[in-house]
Amino acid sequence: MSLPVHITASDVEKNPEFVKLLEAIATHLSPNGMSKQASQELEWAKERLQREKSQYLQHLLLYDELQELLLENDIKNLEMNPNSAKAQYQDAVKTCLYTAEVENYLLTNGQDDEPGLLGLNKEALHRSNPHRNRVQSIQQQLIPQIEERLQQKCQALVDFHEAPSDKDSSDKLVFAKATKLPDVLQAECSKLEEEKNKLKMARAKRDKQFWQYFQALMQCISTLEELIKKHRLQLQADSDSVTSDWLSVRCQAMCLKIRVFKAQLLCDTYSAEVIETHKQIKRHLSHAYHENEKELNRVTQALQSYQALGMGFDKMVQEYEQLQADIENKRWALSEFKASMATSDDWR
Repeated sequence: MSLPVHITASDVEKNPEFVKLLEAIATHLSPNGMSKQASQELEWAKERLQREKSQYLQHLLLYDELQELLLENDIKNLEMNPNSAKAQYQDAVKTCLYTAEVENYLLTNGQDDEPGLLGLNKEALHRSNPHRNRVQSIQQQLIPQIEERLQQKCQALVDFHEAPSDKDSSDKLVFAKATKLPDVLQAECSKLEEEKNKLKMARAKRDKQFWQYFQALMQCISTLEELIKKHRLQLQADSDSVTSDWLSVRCQAMCLKIRVFKAQLLCDTYSAEVIETHKQIKRHLSHAYHENEKELNRVTQALQSYQALGMGFDKMVQEYEQLQADIENKRWALSEFKASMATSDDWR
């Protein structure tokens, strides 16, 4: 199949009918997508256009060279007056050139023998040219000059394209190279086109490989995502289990360290002397506790005895307390009175 269609082997396997359709189309179409008949007509038109273009460029080259020659002659005439023969020759060349330009203008506007603007036609132009009988002799004299000028330009082109050397400095070799220069340039252009096509193919191949690699990469990414989705929870559970075990062991180690620090602190705090002192304090506290227990029992028994006497005993207790308070007040007043009496005796 000659069509520029990029399909993979998997596409061929998946779409066999499409491949058959492409093969059928390839019998009617050219590689550039046109029908074969249209492609042949296009190639014939391109060849004809190339021939016409070559002829046009040849005539244009001669015309430009003749224009340049006349311009140089006019410049030289300004610097130095030419002789009469040379002046007549230059005037004849200009007249013939101007007549040819007008004739070409008439031909390009579709006017051949029919009178056009101002009644001009080809025959009238030839009759108006005073040098029409000398055209052949003028051409024979003008052609060597143009050939010489073209040869000099060809030599300049050869020197520009290829550096001159001592071995190839003869005019014949330079002219031979100049005649071969179009073929050389055409070969170089063809080589450049081939290189461009190779670059295009390499670029297309690179793009194709890029998309193949991209597709493979996307498939790998999707596979990795699927694996992660399937095994992430199990891996997370295993990781959590390992982490919890590690934290548990670390916590136990910290508890043991705290116990060691606590034992060390107790050992540093409670020495033998401190323990003996605490034992003595404990004995004193135990003795005081037992004495307080005995006193509590005695008071409790007395309270129970008072409670057994009945409700009237409370009034008697209150009166007793009142009498005790009065006695204390009297004692205080008596002591104050004695103190004041002693002060007065000392004053006397």
